[in-house]
Amino acid sequence: MTIKPLVLLTPWLLISACSTVNTAPDVLRDITMSGGNITGQYPTFIDGEGVGELFDDSLLSKYLSKQKSAWVQFESPQSEVVRAYSLTSANDAPARDPVSWSLLASQDGDSWQVLHRVEQHRFDGRTQTSRFELDNQQAFRFYRLDMTQGGKTPWGDEYLQLADIGLYASTKLPLAGFTQSQKIIAPGEVLTLTSTSKNAPTAFTWYTPGGVQRGSGEQIQVSYTQPGVYGVNLQTQNRHGSDFTERPFAVKVLDSTKPWLGFKPPQVTINFEDQSSEGAKRLMRLMPDLEADINAVTHQLVKRLYKHFAEVPDFEQVEFQLKWMDTLAYRAGSDKKMVIAFSSKYITERLKDQADEQVRYELLGVLWHELVHGYQLMPLNRSYGGDPGVHAYIEGVADLVRIQAGYHKTRSPKRSDSWLGGYTNTGFFLNYLATTYEPDFAYKFNQSALTLDDWSFEKAIQSIIGKPIDILWAEYQQSLPNS
Repeated sequence: MTIKPLVLLTPWLLISACSTVNTAPDVLRDITMSGGNITGQYPTFIDGEGVGELFDDSLLSKYLSKQKSAWVQFESPQSEVVRAYSLTSANDAPARDPVSWSLLASQDGDSWQVLHRVEQHRFDGRTQTSRFELDNQQAFRFYRLDMTQGGKTPWGDEYLQLADIGLYASTKLPLAGFTQSQKIIAPGEVLTLTSTSKNAPTAFTWYTPGGVQRGSGEQIQVSYTQPGVYGVNLQTQNRHGSDFTERPFAVKVLDSTKPWLGFKPPQVTINFEDQSSEGAKRLMRLMPDLEADINAVTHQLVKRLYKHFAEVPDFEQVEFQLKWMDTLAYRAGSDKKMVIAFSSKYITERLKDQADEQVRYELLGVLWHELVHGYQLMPLNRSYGGDPGVHAYIEGVADLVRIQAGYHKTRSPKRSDSWLGGYTNTGFFLNYLATTYEPDFAYKFNQSALTLDDWSFEKAIQSIIGKPIDILWAEYQQSLPNS
């Protein structure tokens, strides 16, 4: 590979030499949103967290590599003059963030030039976007990011993670965008949609399936008669071409007297990578309609965490994967697609002597726990891997909901020195608080991720119960049997 230094970072968006100070800056579009070929040095370590998640439409999905250093590459369908790029940090341990990288460009995928280098970068927080402007005037088809993370995490690994890469090129297309006067409306209430599209569109086509439109052009009104979640799309045109934007969960129509009328669980897909082991065969026999089981759990758990369906995070898809692995289960994916992986090895080896009824009970308990992870809220700018309080909150809430649903009978509370253990250690403590002090605890604790500034586990508990957590923990420990 030939590497030739080319471009320096500038603190502003550079305008061509013939431009005047009164000329508007170029309109930039993210070329990764228009489709292209995506490759990587290490494409997939965990399903749902592969290289493709770097170039999707979600900042909450991520790429995870087992390697300390890795390159990822985007091939555009046509040559593009990239004038800026952005990187978004992932939602996990900060030690996995890239700290050094080079952005490379190529016409043919063989000979490369360096557009930009960064050393010892630190992101401000989780899912935070850093943007870099480029003094680049040359068009390329291939763009490659070669990155390295900074060292070992608290778990001793040197994994590399990143949520998103954006590559921004000049365009004259009418980039479609819009605002809406409200996100949640009542049946019959009027919603106003206003175009914020760029590059002077001359035509606007609005798509509001299920709604009744009034007006046309840059601003319309729409209303809906039935509760539910509705998408809104906008297509724009000018003399250079057209553009299209879609929001599949744009509008939620809520009847306050029937708060769950209109809720629909996401599409469920089943992927049995292992179909031959005894554990896989047993799961298929005990749960022949796994999609129905997942939907049933979903319908119940959202009502424990939220007051109405308009509060519930939106998912397009839940994929259940069964694979032969040492880990019992994990949740991966993004805010669009949730991935739940379960171990057929665990069923084969650990549950082989259990009765069928007990095995199905255990599997449903795991479903409850893992599905909660998809729907619970995450404290702003906190990381699961870098904050013990966040870890206890995430795993504790998942086990709290599992306990409240009655899928905890294979476990029991035990004395401990700290509330930060997560899982049953924290879950049974949270259940004690709900039983003793606040029946609506699960909802309020989940909402604390949104309502509290500078969130912490201890601060959230005191805001709900009104007592310091160390006093509550001592009370809980005293309530447990000595043995």
